[in-house]
Amino acid sequence: MFDKSISALMAMDLDWGLVGSTVVTGLVVVFLILAVLVFFLWGFGKIFKAINSAGEKRERKKLIERNDSLKSFKLDNGTGQPAAPAVTEVPDTAAEEELEDEDDDEIIAVIAAAIAAYGAAEGKQYRITRVQRPKSARSGWSAAGIAENMRGFMN
Repeated sequence: MFDKSISALMAMDLDWGLVGSTVVTGLVVVFLILAVLVFFLWGFGKIFKAINSAGEKRERKKLIERNDSLKSFKLDNGTGQPAAPAVTEVPDTAAEEELEDEDDDEIIAVIAAAIAAYGAAEGKQYRITRVQRPKSARSGWSAAGIAENMRGFMN
């Protein structure tokens, strides 16, 4: 029975015009859909880039305002002498250039202020001599992935 259907199909005369138009139509539809997807992805990229730049402008403005409020910041341990050197004035252009290092600088500033306050409470003056990143620092995502993979072995 199977042999009869194959032989009947082979004996059938194909309309090559219909076959060609079907292939061309399929290719055109596929490439049009790909073009539409590329356009949507390009548009979403522009939208998210605009959103991120607006957020960066807001953060830059906050940083500049924060630097303006820190210009006269001094720590005093009660003896009339500053427990830590006063924060120097930072020009606005330098604040904009250092926006990429903002997180590191803020963390260092907070740690330095905490150490100065701790020293002021004890009547001592401490200073930070060096800040250095660990050489084998992993990102949080990397550490979480390793922990997830090791979960079965930790029982």
